[in-house]
Amino acid sequence: MDIVYNISENVFLLLIEMSPYLLLGFTIAGLLSVLFSSDQIQNKIGSNNFISCFKAVIFGIPLPLCSCGVIPVGASLRRYGASRGATISFITTTPQTGVDSIILTYGMLGLPLLILKLAVALTSGLVAGVLTNTLAPSSPVPTAESSDECCDNKKESLLRKGLTYGFRTLPKDIAEPLLVGLLLAGTIGLLAQDNFIHLTENIKNYSSFMKIFIIMIVSIPLYICATASIPIALMIASLFGSPGAAVALLIAGPATNFSTITTCIKIVGKRSTAVYVLTVFSFSLLAGIITDSISIPIPNYDPSMLHEHTSIFSYFCIAALLMILTNAVLYSKKLEISDSSITMNVIGMTCSHCESSVIKSLLSVKGISEVQASHQNDEVVIEGKNININEVKKIIQSLNYEVNQK
Repeated sequence: MDIVYNISENVFLLLIEMSPYLLLGFTIAGLLSVLFSSDQIQNKIGSNNFISCFKAVIFGIPLPLCSCGVIPVGASLRRYGASRGATISFITTTPQTGVDSIILTYGMLGLPLLILKLAVALTSGLVAGVLTNTLAPSSPVPTAESSDECCDNKKESLLRKGLTYGFRTLPKDIAEPLLVGLLLAGTIGLLAQDNFIHLTENIKNYSSFMKIFIIMIVSIPLYICATASIPIALMIASLFGSPGAAVALLIAGPATNFSTITTCIKIVGKRSTAVYVLTVFSFSLLAGIITDSISIPIPNYDPSMLHEHTSIFSYFCIAALLMILTNAVLYSKKLEISDSSITMNVIGMTCSHCESSVIKSLLSVKGISEVQASHQNDEVVIEGKNININEVKKIIQSLNYEVNQK
């Protein structure tokens, strides 16, 4: 039971760090869904070429998103027509930078390390994207529609559309792999904590290359936000006497974690995810070696730099995130069919707005207590008593969809 408690505690600590960034990511994804149409995103970053990857990298550099917060935005870009390469470029670069991290890096680590960090973020994103386009090029993907062209019969405010997409539609696609990755990250983090003291005592005697390699391997599956990674990197440099190991953590720590990796597989596939992980691995190792080779100085470690995130706001973010993910998991599951359930085959729904239109219209029918619609499965499941089937069919047909009872 102790190990279950310790893993649960570690997952909770991860949620404290991750939840604000994930909520920010869902918010940005919702905004993108109403500010840019699928055609616009396809035209800008939908091609399997270098320019699409470059645009995705430039777009991602200033965004204050960690390796978990970048997930919903990357998923949204892909859903709206971004190529696999551009999506991987965005996911690789964005967590390493962010305006807050750039400012803090300059203030705490100095200009040389800031330049190195930005150069690695830019180059690794471009390389990962170009390799993805070469090894796993995108074929045209069905894109989500964000404009009223899809549902002329639905007059919905842009704010509501954005919130619906960011906090309901998108989480349905990524909730399960995200939760699995979170559990894995919590477990791996616990094992790393248990062995950290022993590892620290031994690693001091290793070569510079081995110090960098070990820190990089430990960093890749763990969650470390770009801002929090800076004081941790200073501690690593002080303990191990290797600025290169600190730089490896600055790159690999924020760029990856188990939640990002497991969700990336769902978004872009296994081959593209492998390219992403191997690129981060290679560039963090290379940057660490370069740092030690040219002796880039790193300031002394100050324990007061490590900060505690726990607050009322943190608990609020955790509660909100768990509600969103739980709702997404439950909503994505097909309703158990009972005596009072009716399943209709509805042809013509193409997006979440279509689903919402059908649900809203059917809930006005007497006897219907619950409705779930899936445009992916061309299916509507209705719960209630004494339901008038003919009335249901007429309402769905009035929305310009074909309907048949299963």
